Amino acid sequence: MNTEEQIIDLDFAVSQLSGNQSLLIKLLLKFNEQYENLENELANLKQSNDLKAYKEVIHTVKGVSGNLGLNALHISSKNLESCVINQADIVEHEANFLNLLNTTMSKINSLANDDLTSQEGSGVSPKTSRDELIEMLKNNEFVTPDKLNSLLDDCAIAENDKQEIVNAVDDLDYPEALNVINRSA
Repeated sequence: MNTEEQIIDLDFAVSQLSGNQSLLIKLLLKFNEQYENLENELANLKQSNDLKAYKEVIHTVKGVSGNLGLNALHISSKNLESCVINQADIVEHEANFLNLLNTTMSKINSLANDDLTSQEGSGVSPKTSRDELIEMLKNNEFVTPDKLNSLLDDCAIAENDKQEIVNAVDDLDYPEALNVINRSA
C-alpha cells in the first residue's frame, strides 16, 4: 500500500509531534470525538442547502486529516471539497468520504487500544508531558506557546510555577525553566 492509500501514516504523524506518540494518540482520539457526528452534520447542511458551510467543514477535515497523517481521508476530503467547489454531483465522493471517515475512526480506536495495552503490559511507563518538556528544554528545542501550554496543562505544577516556566521559555532561558520544573517536582 503506498503512502497515499494508508489510513494512518504513523511515521509522518509521530514526526509532526517530535516523536511524541502518546500526544498523537490523544490528538487522534480528539479527532474522533470532534467528528463522531459529522455524517449527521453534513446531512443537515445539505438539507438546508448550506453548501458554503458544508465546504468549510470538509475543508477543515482535509486540513486536520493531512496534519495527522490520515492520508486516505485527506485525499477523499480533497476530492469531495473539489466537487462542492465545482458544483459537481457529490453523492459518490461523499459516500467514499463517509466510509473512509468511519474506517479511520475505527483504526484510531484500535490504535489507541493497542497503544494502551502495550503500555500496560510492558512494565514501562509512558513518557509524561513533564518528561517530554524536560527533554525538549535539555535539547534546546524550540517550544511553541501552544505546545508549552499543552504540556504544562498535563503537568502537576502550581500555576505560579507554570507562569515562571512560560516566561523563561519566552526569554529562551531554558536552564531557568528547567530549574522551576525541578523545583516544583
